[in-house]
Amino acid sequence: NNMTDVEGTVVAKGRHVVPEGVAVEELDGGKKKLSEQCPPELKKLLDLKGAMDTYDAMVKAVVEESGTRGLFGKWKDKEFDSIVDIFRDDFADKGIRVALCKRKSTDGSSRWLEFIDVDMLGNTYVPQYDVHNFSGQVIKTVYTTLEFPNGVAVEELKQWGKARNRLKEKIPIYVEKMMQKKDLMQEYQALVEHSAEAGVGSKTKSWNIDKLKEIVTAHTAIFEKKGVSIFVSHKQEYVSHGQYGGHTEFYRWIEFVDREEQPNYHPQRDAESKSEKCVIS
Repeated sequence: NNMTDVEGTVVAKGRHVVPEGVAVEELDGGKKKLSEQCPPELKKLLDLKGAMDTYDAMVKAVVEESGTRGLFGKWKDKEFDSIVDIFRDDFADKGIRVALCKRKSTDGSSRWLEFIDVDMLGNTYVPQYDVHNFSGQVIKTVYTTLEFPNGVAVEELKQWGKARNRLKEKIPIYVEKMMQKKDLMQEYQALVEHSAEAGVGSKTKSWNIDKLKEIVTAHTAIFEKKGVSIFVSHKQEYVSHGQYGGHTEFYRWIEFVDREEQPNYHPQRDAESKSEKCVIS
């Protein structure tokens, strides 16, 4: 599932791509690597903008601040971001936006810094994993917690019992706010009705990802007209029972993306590019 066929820089162990005009520094080697290496693309951007001094000062501050690394040598996001914050204005004066990004996965978190060329990209690019811009919406799985940014509203499709009724009766607050803001309440209700009736398997009555994809595709154009993209996403995890084998947990959800706030957002676990047959990290 690597995304190397997309133009740009690949980050997060091949699971995410940032476009041209965004220079990246991956934070996978601790303070030593951060202080000793500056990726060539980033160096080019910093030289072009005359921002090398600002970068050096920021790196020095991160390296000297003991609070940016935890007990196990893991980066601490809040502490790190508060240092980046001190230098945001200096970078902005040089035409660069800086974001600390994090993508969680079953095999651990990936972190990186994005340096965005404002003259080139303006407001057309929003870093979707920016820790500064997480909304507080999460999906908790057995092994990880998926986080979602502002501008994306998430509706989880529970997998047991009266899941279909729950979808019809209760609307998550972030979804409700977005639908009201975009005048999409009626269209949303139609999507929910359609999903609850036709989005399940005939025998098992549990969610069927292929049927859900078809339903969302049928409703896409109506939502896009009002500036909202919709995606079906899913993740599955194998939970071992030791010597007794194991079972697979399925997580499925719908993402509503406000394109004003998230112009280039791509779902983290898109059902289009990942079939339910592959185990997703």
